Amino acid sequence: YNPPICEFAPITNNQIFHAIGKLSPYKAPGPNGICNCVYKNCTDLLVSYMGPIFCATFTLKHYPEDWRLSSTVVL
Repeated sequence: YNPPICEFAPITNNQIFHAIGKLSPYKAPGPNGICNCVYKNCTDLLVSYMGPIFCATFTLKHYPEDWRLSSTVVL
């Protein structure tokens, strides 16, 4: 492998806020059934829980299998 182009930095709450802010609120929900509008309307409540969970995926070197799933809906 080539050497990394940058040093790894843990995910920050600001990055999570930014990513949620870019979500389209009316997209169909994924396999977990949670619509983007829930994330957008509850950002202040959710980020403090999501941050440690996302950081733990790197600390524990474990990416949950369910997170790899997605749903594609053809209209």
